[in-house]
Amino acid sequence: MTTNTQQPSRPGIKDGRTSEFTLFFNVKPGHGQQIRDIFQQPGFEEKRKEMSARIGTLHDARWVLFDNDTRLLFATNFDGDWDAYIDDFAAQIPDVFDAVLQHTEDYPGIHDPNIKDLIVAHQETACSYFRTIPNATVKDLQKAMRVQEAFQRLLDEAS
Repeated sequence: MTTNTQQPSRPGIKDGRTSEFTLFFNVKPGHGQQIRDIFQQPGFEEKRKEMSARIGTLHDARWVLFDNDTRLLFATNFDGDWDAYIDDFAAQIPDVFDAVLQHTEDYPGIHDPNIKDLIVAHQETACSYFRTIPNATVKDLQKAMRVQEAFQRLLDEAS
């Protein structure tokens, strides 16, 4: 008997080592302002930076309320495997997802055993997706920035 250990097919387009990830949710009636309030809390910007560093594969993220606060978009670009990315969110920053998505319909919580199925049900694959430098991971970009900063310091010291 052969056991199939392949991961199920996941939505999203991959360009090089980076994939796009776009989710759409229906917002519970009257909950739009509560979602906005989460992102306007004092200290949230510092917390956001720390959270993205914890994920380590996250290029960018945006949350957008639209259609008169009845719909919510969450869109990111990430390096690596879809399942590992979702696992990272559940392990590293579950509170943010639960805080925001509790205001959407049918959200069971990030630790629900069926969360990946729910995410797939809310994910839409982009019509087009490209990266200017598709093989540059977050770690590659961070390393390049450190090298550039060190080189600039060296030039400044030499002048």
